Amino acid sequence: MRTMVIRGALRRSLRPALVAALGLLIVVALSPAAGGAQEPQQVEKLTIATEADKGNLTPYSFRPPPGIHSELTGLVYDTLFLDPYTEEPIPWLATEATASSDATTWTVTLRDGVAWHDGEEFTAEDVAFTYDYYREGPSNRYSHHASEVPVIESVEALDASTVEFTCADPCPTLDLVTLADLPILPKHIWENVADPQTYSDLPVGTGPYRLVEYVEDQSYSFEANEDYFLGPPAVQEIDMPIVPDPSSMFLALESGQVDTVTRNVPPELEERLEETENVELVEGKRFSSVFYRFNDERPPLDQQELRRALDLAIDRQALVDTVLLGSGRVGSPSFMHPDSEWYRPQDASFDPEQANTILEDAGISDSDGDGIRESDGEPVSLSIIVPANDPQQIRTAELITQQLAKIGVELETESLDPGTLSQRQNARDFELSSFQGVPHLLGDPTQMIESLDSLLFYSNPEYEMLRSEWFQATTAEQQSEVLSEIQALFAEDPPAFTLYYPDTKYAYNASAYEGWLPAEGHGIHHKWSLIPAASELMGVERVSQITPEESAGGGRASVYALVGAGIVALLALGVLLWRRSAHKTDEDQI
Repeated sequence: MRTMVIRGALRRSLRPALVAALGLLIVVALSPAAGGAQEPQQVEKLTIATEADKGNLTPYSFRPPPGIHSELTGLVYDTLFLDPYTEEPIPWLATEATASSDATTWTVTLRDGVAWHDGEEFTAEDVAFTYDYYREGPSNRYSHHASEVPVIESVEALDASTVEFTCADPCPTLDLVTLADLPILPKHIWENVADPQTYSDLPVGTGPYRLVEYVEDQSYSFEANEDYFLGPPAVQEIDMPIVPDPSSMFLALESGQVDTVTRNVPPELEERLEETENVELVEGKRFSSVFYRFNDERPPLDQQELRRALDLAIDRQALVDTVLLGSGRVGSPSFMHPDSEWYRPQDASFDPEQANTILEDAGISDSDGDGIRESDGEPVSLSIIVPANDPQQIRTAELITQQLAKIGVELETESLDPGTLSQRQNARDFELSSFQGVPHLLGDPTQMIESLDSLLFYSNPEYEMLRSEWFQATTAEQQSEVLSEIQALFAEDPPAFTLYYPDTKYAYNASAYEGWLPAEGHGIHHKWSLIPAASELMGVERVSQITPEESAGGGRASVYALVGAGIVALLALGVLLWRRSAHKTDEDQI
């Protein structure tokens, strides 16, 4: 009888502990580590390795890939609307924008209470000055939005918080694209800058971070702007060493020297990083591509038949399978990124037999039987320039060399350092050039229209007619329809050879920071990952809220499995005790 009494008392004493343990497991399951956090944790310091020097991070310090520029500039500067890749405009420095019926005039209301890093008040005069400066000054990465696509004729500050924009043609996407892309400059500083291309002072913006130190080719250091209009950032300090070598960059992450890297993870490293303690992987949703520009001013690439044959001879699926190990999508003649709202699908054809037929019909044949075709008596021997620090692009060129050999075209690869590569590209000193597509080029329709002229030098009579229609469209829907026709035209006469769109997975140390926010088009390394209010404004979950199945890493899967198993075990024990207590003996009740 005494034994039965002890057992009954033991069961009664276990019940509170059982309830408490079950409650604890539920709390763990819903905790930030398990994906339920609504805001990022506060962190004193992060170390972020980036792959390239981007100057002193003003809008005029832009340097082409590799590396990220707009995202780094965005730490210091703000735009009127949040981001050019959203479905609807999201207010940022502006609170609203309204257009006239013909979409040529826009009235923009600005946010009150915003200050520059030096304490000066942000006003409509800064906005008007910025757009005039971009339009009238030297060209930069952003200036086409004021001077070309669209052409902004005037910007007037109506009062301290209201600005009026007038475009030469209808500009129906001004709030969605243009006002969401251009960083606003402080008039009181830049009105005294005679040559923005050589301006070397540290920048002053309204953004969430101040750039407090920049050592050329070595590092950046940022400090949080505690007076930011959306509240203090989640991370107080950011150290950003510049690490051009991909292997060194990821070794630094594995060893804990850095907390994340801005380069997306090569497919061959994914498994190794997933097994590294505290390292998580996430799909960043960044718009990225690799495409080949061709110089159609140089024979024999001035012949459309040859360009069409080269395009047909490229096996893009083989490139994805071999170079990307399947982690990507085949390139499309549409040129824009498949996840962009402006993308209209066009399939790239792989047909070496048709390529050979096109070349024969064009009189580009192998007359001497050496395996290389001739055009106007000269061997069709081409060269391509590629970045020496990008193994994927080098390997891609090697495979395409083999593919083109099957149609009698010789291809030689030149691997160049990023600086020399950029100089050669800007001077059009190449026959073919490997180029990394960036978000602005792959997701912004106005940039694509501008780049067809300034980057790709596209010439096609049908395109010129469609381009005119684009500029006369008064709604975003009308512009989208015209852009669809332009992308359909690319299927037969491409402005470039888009090879593939790589998946963009990023690695980070989860024990250091889990507030990363995968923003459509941008990846995770941007200011929104560091602003607590951004997740709700953008309607995007942070990685700490994403389930392991949605994340690329899956490192928390074991946590979820253990929590789930614990809950099941405790529930089973509780049911057992309850059933046994329902059949108590008299001794149990003493």
